[in-house]
Amino acid sequence: MDTKTTPGDKKALTAKFSAWPVLCFAAALALLTHGLYWSFDHEHSSVDTPTYLVPAGNLAHGLGFVNDLHQPELRRTPGYPLVLALFVPSRLDYLIVVQHLLCVFVVAAVALAAWRISRSLVVSLVAAAILAFDLATIRVANLLMTEAVAMTLVALTAWCVYRGITCEAGRTWWIAAAGLLGGCGALVRPVGSLYFLALAACLILALKRRSLRPVLLFTVSFLLLPVLWAARNYTETGYPGISTIGAEDILYYRAAGALAIQQPGSYLENARKMNAAFIDQTCADLEGIYQRDCASVTEVQQASYATHKGAAIILSHPWSYLRSVALSLAYIVFGGGAEALSKITSVSPRIAERLVLLITLPQALLAIAGCWYWYRRDRNLFYVLALTVAYFFAVSAGAEAYSRFRVPVMPMYALLAAGGAALLLQAFRRRTPFTGHPAQSATSNTGTQ
Repeated sequence: MDTKTTPGDKKALTAKFSAWPVLCFAAALALLTHGLYWSFDHEHSSVDTPTYLVPAGNLAHGLGFVNDLHQPELRRTPGYPLVLALFVPSRLDYLIVVQHLLCVFVVAAVALAAWRISRSLVVSLVAAAILAFDLATIRVANLLMTEAVAMTLVALTAWCVYRGITCEAGRTWWIAAAGLLGGCGALVRPVGSLYFLALAACLILALKRRSLRPVLLFTVSFLLLPVLWAARNYTETGYPGISTIGAEDILYYRAAGALAIQQPGSYLENARKMNAAFIDQTCADLEGIYQRDCASVTEVQQASYATHKGAAIILSHPWSYLRSVALSLAYIVFGGGAEALSKITSVSPRIAERLVLLITLPQALLAIAGCWYWYRRDRNLFYVLALTVAYFFAVSAGAEAYSRFRVPVMPMYALLAAGGAALLLQAFRRRTPFTGHPAQSATSNTGTQ
């Protein structure tokens, strides 16, 4: 007996298999862009790379998580050095390949998630293209730096929270997984230590009265690893946090930025000068307080001084601090890998910055429009995307900020911008009159009379 395919069957078949072209396109595009950059740029170290390699090397040799003086490492958290320890000393090039492949995976995953949620080719392909062509992401994946790993963990955390909101049956498992992944992310980049607050707000906004247990589960599972690491630091050194780098950031960058923006001339140049001045002043002050050489003052004592000194300066200049934060946000949002573009194309840095701005400015406008698109289309996803981007942008806005600080939230940022592109296309279609076949138009007119 012959069987006929009904329209419903065709629709189900399309929904099942049409994700494959989107997935393949996204993966191929990301492989192309990351592969090309990897083949051009063979410099894999940055200024911060040695600070990760030292504890990683000590871990690999069974010496524990210690610094170059074989004292407990406090500045760097263990997440990325643990990854490095798997590849040091002779296989670090393999890690660069792994980081590029992680980015390819994230691009493909974002495209697939966008398709499953929106069923829009525009949203899926634009999100994949923005993420695959983001020079800041490509550049940092080519360096021995934390951002590629952090981006993967943040994206997985955000996705698990979204699934925990929308999936009634497996909510407990999704929420617990989100918390553990978020905690791992905080141990890769300490800037994510308070990310649980943003995601807890998502759960409260989405689940409302049913949010108490998910929020408690998520918070406990998120804080588990960071609290254990803070306990290790306190037990071994007396420092009650997961990293002293936050104390350095308060004084040498945020307080320095608040004072630098008051001075005439280049903000970045002034911030660098203030940074150097604060380092010298800190050393002199600590020698006066403890009556010994600056180098012999413990890292915990230095962190305590930097925290109190930096906080006092910021509280004394609140308006200047807010201005410096706004300017730093501009560097994060509108920067985008001008250094990488200049390096692979040999164009001047100034021209590269202008070319990058031609990309990042429209992206920012689309991301703003995309907030409205996702708010109407999927409010739960909007909460996750918007609060994730807002959190990481806000906590990263110091005088040292530049485009690589955008990388951990690029998947969410790309989805917002893709939503803006879809919204723009919808508005264009509404303004463009439809001109069908004359006969069809006549029939339609007759039917309405």
